[in-house]
Parts: sequence; C-alpha cells; structure tokens
Amino acid sequence: MKAMLSSIPRALQTGSQVVCADNTGARVVQIISVDGYHGVRRRQPRLGLGDLATISVKKGTPDMRKKMEKAVVIRQKKEMRRPDGLRVSFEDNAVVIVNENGEPKGTEIKGPVAREVAERFPKIASMATIIV
Repeated sequence: MKAMLSSIPRALQTGSQVVCADNTGARVVQIISVDGYHGVRRRQPRLGLGDLATISVKKGTPDMRKKMEKAVVIRQKKEMRRPDGLRVSFEDNAVVIVNENGEPKGTEIKGPVAREVAERFPKIASMATIIV
C-alpha cells in the first residue's frame, strides 16, 4: 500500500451505507470504523478514496450478511481535485471488500475505479475494467 499523492476530501463517515462493487455476495455495506484514523475527541471519523475501513454487510447473500469485513473506497460522489487541476467525481460511493493484505476477496469489480486507488492497491488495479 503506497502513500496518497493528492489531498482527497473525506466525504464518507461512520454509519454511511455504500454499494459494494465486487462479486463477493455483499450488495450494501455500512461503514463501522476507519482504519488508521487518529482523530480529535468527539469528532466523527471520516474517510475518502483509497481509505481502508471496517464494514458490516447489510444486504447481500445470506452467508455474507451480518459479517464484519475490511473494505477500500474506490469511488466517491464528492468532487476531488487532482494535482494537474482536473476535477473528478463519480455518480455513487462504492467499496471493494479486501483481506488483511489489501488484496480483493472477489474476482471482478463492477464500474470504474479511481486512479488514486489503483496506484495505492495494485491488485485492485489489475481487476478493474476502467481506471479513471
């Protein structure tokens, strides 16, 4: 996992329900906590593109539901600015379920993946059909 090159607005917070964009069996997940977050007292933990989170599966196949997993944010609605001045936003918020090493559990990813995530997680980049 490499460091991020651009500053990304933290658009999602704990309690947010987002779409799962892989084929693990989860469809909708809820963010429980943000991994590596060292915050301020009473501040709500937030996360953005490329951040790792602990999630709970809310909708999906019966064997996946009510399980806690790790996930990486691959798309966010909130517009972000790249160092070259280009502004990028997606039409939904989406995550991909990963294991402890940051490798995806599924075998395919639906929809585009942000370039910042592809640079940070090479295994996710190799599975992605579109990198924006």
